[in-house]
Amino acid sequence: MKKFLSSIAVLSVFLLAGCGSSEPLTEEQQAAEYNMTVQQYRAEKRAAARMGMTWEEHVKMLHMEGH
Repeated sequence: MKKFLSSIAVLSVFLLAGCGSSEPLTEEQQAAEYNMTVQQYRAEKRAAARMGMTWEEHVKMLHMEGH
C-alpha cells in the first residue's frame, strides 16, 4: 500500500510540474489559433473590451453570428 501511495505522489508531482512549466501563448500564437492576423486579433480583443465581454464570450458570439 505504501508503494502505491508513493507512486501516486510521485506521479502527481510530475503532472503538476508539467502544468506549471507551460508559458502563456503569445499574441501571434493566439491569433494563429483563431486563424486571424495579429491586427485582427487585437481589434477583436479591443471590441470585446468595449462591449464588456471576455475574449471567450466574444469568440463565442462571433462563432454564433457565423452560423
